[in-house]
Formats: sequence, structure tokens, C-alpha cells
Amino acid sequence: MLATKPHANPEPIMPRQPPQLTLLVIQPDDFERDRLVRLLSGDPVRVLAARDGRAGLDLALDGGPDILVADLQPGGLDGPALVERVREMRDGVKVIVTFGPYSPKELVRAVEVGADAFLRLPVDGAKLRETVRRCAREIGAARRLAREDYSLRQLLDFFPGPALLADGQAVVCMNRRLSDFLGFDDRRTMAALDRGIEDCIVRVGGEPYGGHPTDWMEAVVHDPLDRDHILHLRNPRHPDSRPSAFAVIHNAFPGSDLRLFTFQDVSGLEDERARLEDEAATDPLTLALNRRGFRVLLDRAAADGAPFSLVMFDIDHFKSVNDTWGHDAGDAVLRETAALVRENIRETDTLARWGGEEFMVLSRHPDPDRALGMAERLRRAVAGYAFDGVPRTVTASFGVAFAAPGRSPEELVRRVDAALYRAKETGRNRVVVDQM
Repeated sequence: MLATKPHANPEPIMPRQPPQLTLLVIQPDDFERDRLVRLLSGDPVRVLAARDGRAGLDLALDGGPDILVADLQPGGLDGPALVERVREMRDGVKVIVTFGPYSPKELVRAVEVGADAFLRLPVDGAKLRETVRRCAREIGAARRLAREDYSLRQLLDFFPGPALLADGQAVVCMNRRLSDFLGFDDRRTMAALDRGIEDCIVRVGGEPYGGHPTDWMEAVVHDPLDRDHILHLRNPRHPDSRPSAFAVIHNAFPGSDLRLFTFQDVSGLEDERARLEDEAATDPLTLALNRRGFRVLLDRAAADGAPFSLVMFDIDHFKSVNDTWGHDAGDAVLRETAALVRENIRETDTLARWGGEEFMVLSRHPDPDRALGMAERLRRAVAGYAFDGVPRTVTASFGVAFAAPGRSPEELVRRVDAALYRAKETGRNRVVVDQM
């Protein structure tokens, strides 16, 4: 192994600015090795030299070269294997391969391991210096980018909330607050595991998320109405907990494709809004959906296209209950009827107070006979119940209608209302099915 001191050179090949670059020359021929060292030496360049591959690896381990100038056949270890070993030791090292006898097979292997340049021996001094200058510029650019990347990460980490930076549609930086929420130390750890923020998104706005990596960006950036966007993110640290809601704001960097996305946790506001919406859609007496809330549900069910049925019922002679035993007794009948119905329908069915003493049940079961059976079961339950404050039998009349393709929700309501009317007209306390 031969280590040399730098020699004076009237034409420095590196910019005179720190940090100093280290070059490692591995060349078995003594004359050529000394010549390469003389060509390369100059402040602020530090040149190390070795006559074979194994000695070169020892120097690489101690000196951590920025640029490796190695022969394809350095001795002790073949050139491509040497390049691979040095790359394992030093991330980002530039490799200049020198070769004498033409060997296509070895040149192909050198290309495969990612050599940055090839120079035939004896090396032309001007070409060598220019190649090293180019490698030095690339190293300098990479270091500047690394410093800028580090500074950007530091800046994002000082940001008070979760944030990420995207170049076009590619996430390039994520601050610690966001990566912590997503259950990772940093974005590099996520990338190594082939994970991204899209894997934690449950909904964008009110719509389920399909999982494509860029769809959420498209929704936020290219919304023609420029609406506020809410992302519901599942916390991998607490997979059984309810997803958190984040308001997402994006800011574009002028003259580039860079965009900064910031996330504000609005889960509390979302809970309060949901509570207010529930209150606005709930009948306060019976705690069933009110007419307005039921209409929204009915429109959604019709838009889904899945089969469903409507059951509409009316408490028979309800006015006489109020007139005879008072409005408190009438309110009790309404409350107890609603509770009784909820006990006798499935969790997927929905009860609503349509108005006065009229109620609706939306049944999502695809079998119409199930809706008919449910209506009959409810009729018997009401007729057999002893209502508080009303010392007589209370009954109800029922109409049933089935959703048909191409029919509007309004038409379905008219049909079920007509079926209920026929039940009233034909003696009450019975179930009548719409015949379409």
C-alpha cells in the first residue's frame, strides 16, 4: 500500500472552498499510479493511493473517499467487486474506472455497478482533470441539495402542525408531526416500507378514498370550486380509534411545481358539526329522524341503486287519544311507539317521524317479503302493547312499497302513502302492499 502527500500544482482542479475532497487512486502499475497522483494532487484535494484492491479497501475504510479512480484489474479484488464494496462503505462516491487491455465483459460489469466515467490507460491528463472536475461539481451539487433538504426538513419540523412538501404529485418531504401521527419516525422509513400518507386516508371530504397515491392531491389542488377539504386519516398507532379529521390547505411556490400542504386537526369541530347535524335531523320527541333528515337518507338510498323498501304507518284514531287523555298521553304514545319499533327492526333499517302521528321505516333488505313481514310484526307489536296513560288498545295502519329502478323517491313516497291510505280506508290495523 502506498500513501502519498499532495504535490504542488499550478492549476488546481477543484474549487478553492471547503470541504476538502478525498480521492483514492487504486492502480497496480507503480509508474501509472504515481503519474495519476501527480495529475490529481492539489489543494484542497487530498489524494490517497494503493497498488491493489484490498489495500485500497483498507484506505477506503479509513479515509472515506469522495472520488474513486480504480483500475478494472487492480489485483487482489476485481474492479467491479471493488466498486461495489466501496459504494457500500461510502454513499454517493463517484467512480472513475481506468482500463488497459480492452475487456468488454469487465466494462459491462463496471457499467452495471454504476461507474460514472471510463478512461483508457495511459490516462490523458486533461481528460482526467475534466472528469474529476465534473465529479466534484456533482458532489458539490449533491451536498448543497442535502444541506437544503436538511434545512427544509428543519424548517418543516418547526412548523406548528403536520405538513408535507410535494413536487408535482410526489411527496418529497414530510415533517415530524405528520410522520409521527402516521406511525413512522420519518418519511424515509415510510418509503423504505413502501408506505405513504394515502395508506392512512379513509375519506376525502365525505367520499370514501380509493387509495391511489395522488387522488387526494388532485381533489385538494384542482377543485374548481376552491372548497375547504377535509381528510379523514386513520392513526396506525391506534387502528381501532375513529379516524381524525384534518383541514388541508395548499400553497404553491411561484415558478415551480412545489406545493406545501398543511394539515389542521379539526376532529373536535367535525364532532360538533356532526352533533349539530344530528340534532337538526332528529325529532326531539321520539329521537327518530325527522322528515328533513329522512329525505336526505331516502335520496341517498335511491342514488345507490340497491333495492330497498318503505314502510309507512299511522297511529289509528290518534286525535281521540289526545282529546280523551291529553297531549301528555299522546306524546307518550309517540315516544313508546318509536321505541317499540326500534326494538323490532334491524340495525340497518331506519325509523323516521314523518309528521304528526305518521312514521316511516326504510328497510335495506333486498327481499320485499322481509319488508312485508316486518310491517306485520310491527303492527302486532303496537296492537299488543299497553301504552302508558291510555287504558285502551292502540293500533296502527301500515303501507308498504318497494323501490323500483327508474322511479324517483317522490314517486315511492306517493305509492307508500297511497298504500297506507287504503289500509285506513279498509278498516285500519292492517298492512296493505302497494301493487305498483
